Order: sequence, then structure tokens, then C-alpha cells
Amino acid sequence: MKGRRYGLIAIIATITVIAIMITASSLPGYLREVGNLHQPFEYAQMYLNDEPYSELIIEYDHAPGFPPSIVAMELLEERIYQYTDKHLVSSMVSDEIDFGDTRKVYHEEHIYSLKNDYKDHHRGGDSMVIHVTYLDGEWKEDNVLGLSYGGDRIVIFMETIINVAQRSQNIQAVDIESSVLVHEWGHLLGLVGIGYESGHEDPEYQHHCDESAGSCVMNADIEIRMGRYSDPPPTDFCVLCQEDMLRIKEMEDEPGLEEYLTIGVIAGIAIVAVGWILVLIPKKEDKKQEFDVYKEHYNEDFGKRNY
Repeated sequence: MKGRRYGLIAIIATITVIAIMITASSLPGYLREVGNLHQPFEYAQMYLNDEPYSELIIEYDHAPGFPPSIVAMELLEERIYQYTDKHLVSSMVSDEIDFGDTRKVYHEEHIYSLKNDYKDHHRGGDSMVIHVTYLDGEWKEDNVLGLSYGGDRIVIFMETIINVAQRSQNIQAVDIESSVLVHEWGHLLGLVGIGYESGHEDPEYQHHCDESAGSCVMNADIEIRMGRYSDPPPTDFCVLCQEDMLRIKEMEDEPGLEEYLTIGVIAGIAIVAVGWILVLIPKKEDKKQEFDVYKEHYNEDFGKRNY
């Protein structure tokens, strides 16, 4: 009986240790993925590093008559190969948005709806995915050429870009499109100062480069000084933004909701295991009484056998 009881205790202890190891290693990542709890720098690390995703798929959906240009798509691929460890980058023009789903003025609900209705690729396996949506019309606020949000989504307001190019000298729409596309990808990388402290963030325009190290695609000019360019806007990152990318690659997460939930689950597993062990281990006094009764019966039987 004692051997069986200790065997059960050993089994419970082993199962508990295994359950805690599995929970500690996999549950935080699962909760971050399901609950979209990733920090901005975690998405950036997914782009910058070759693990856990060695490939990057860029899916383009567009409004009728406003497809992405080959020049802009190839430039974004070039920058990704230049600044990340990705082994393979694939650009795919996926869907043309139905005319009935387009708007003259777009709000948040329209953007989320388009992404959910038209996306064809999902993050998983070896592949990280960026969803890029090219739209006609304009954003609800003036002078917005592009947006980035959610860690993996970019919106390009191509009709607005064309209108800006028409008011500029010596600049083609593709020049602005290329700059805006790389710029919004830079925001997905956490530039500038998104989730970390940067020494070159523009004090007037949050999350943009102050260009203290020279021309930079992460400056705010292309968005706020529309029509003032006489030369094509920058399409590359300055030295300081490149240094920020290296810092972001090495950043570590602070405990968040998913870690606290994981600790709660582990504590629950441990409490249940301890409860079972306490039930299975008899008290010392009970053991003594058990032995005394057995000895008494043994002596009695032994005495009978001697007479």
C-alpha cells in the first residue's frame, strides 16, 4: 500500500513538473499571439531577425485603379534585405477591393474591415506577413499619405499621393509613394522612439527623425510640408535610425499581462499538485496507529500458533 502511494506521488510530481515547463515555455507566446499583446519592438524583432520567421510575405490589396507600383514594391524589398536578416521576401498583389467597399473619406472601422475582409495570408510557420492596402479617397484627417498600425499593417492613400505630386515640381507620384511605403514600414520597426527612448526623435513631430544625422526617410516633411519638395523625398534610413534598429533587435520584454497570466496558471497547477500529495501522504500519527494495530494482531496470531 505504501509503495503504491509513493508511486502515485512520484507520478503527480513528474506530471506537475512537465506541465509547469510546458506552460512556462509556450503559454506566454500563445497568449500574446491570440490576444495581440505583442509590444511594438516584438513586431520589429519579427521583421529584423531571421527567427522565428525567416521569410516575409508582403500582401498588397488595392482600390480599383490604384495598384502599387513595381518601383515602390521593389524598393521596399531592397530595404528589407538591406536591414533585416530575412532569407526570402515575396511581394504579392492579392486582391482588388470591390468598388462598394471604397470611400471618399476613410475612418478606423473602414480600415479594419478591409484588412479582415481581403487578407489572404497569415503569420505562421516560417512566414511573417505585412498587409498593405492601397486606397483611393483620403484619411479622415488632412495631409495623411500613409498609416501603419497593429504591428503588421500599412495603408497607402494613393489618390492623395497623386494629388500631392501634381502640386509639386520635379516629383512623380512614384517618388512619394516609394518614400511613404518605406516610411510606414519604418514605423512597424518601431522608428522613431516607439516603445523605446531615441535620442534623435523630432520634438515637434512625435515618432519622426529630426534628421540630425542627415536626410532620412523617417522625417516628417513628406507628410506635413506637402507641395514644398523640389527634389524627390528620401527613401533610406539615416545612420541614427540604423543604430536604433540594432538596439531594437536586442531589446528584451518586461513582464506583461501574458506573463502574469502564465504565473497564475503555474501557481494553480502547483496548488492542485500539492493538494493531491497531501491527500496521499498519511499523517505520522496515523502511520503509528496502523503499525500498532498490525503488531497487536501479529502477536495475537503468533501466540495462538505457539499454543
